[in-house]
Amino acid sequence: MARLTFNFEAWVPVGVVLLLVLVSTWLWKVVENNAPPSARLVHHDPDLIMHHFNARQLDEKGVLHYTLNASKMVHYPDDDTSHFQQVLFTSYEPASPPLSIQSDTAIRWEKQDKVVFSGHVVVIRQATATEPMTIMNTTLLTVYPQQGLGETDRPVVGHYGRDLLTAQGMTLNNKTRIAEFPRAKIIYHPASTHP
Repeated sequence: MARLTFNFEAWVPVGVVLLLVLVSTWLWKVVENNAPPSARLVHHDPDLIMHHFNARQLDEKGVLHYTLNASKMVHYPDDDTSHFQQVLFTSYEPASPPLSIQSDTAIRWEKQDKVVFSGHVVVIRQATATEPMTIMNTTLLTVYPQQGLGETDRPVVGHYGRDLLTAQGMTLNNKTRIAEFPRAKIIYHPASTHP
């Protein structure tokens, strides 16, 4: 009858290799978890998807500052951006008529307080007792909501009442109600006067 014997010395190299594999795996996990965020492998996968998105921002006194509505919102945690479809953004400033922006799509960067509207972009300032409704059309508009600023270097077509304006770009300040238009042309219709 044959006897099986355990040869400890033959198994030592196998044990050493297994120990090295375990230590290497543990070290890799420690280094990966302690690496700076820029060195980690990050995927551009959404962590939040919402349909019929509605948001409001109030100031310190509870007064409505702006609203943001979209048919869909997708948030990506790797770059902290929110992507919107079929967007309506409305800004409310004291002593100014509401200003709304409609667009096919928009991207918001949370940390930069920056929203880029793209596609068919329409900016509408409601009429007041002394000024007619203003409508501006362009294809790209960058807005900084907290500052009340908007800008584009794309062509702009605007309607101020019956007047028509075309320009190669636009800068809007909703707080001061000043708009600047580089290389602009305007077709002006003076108000008709009756004796």
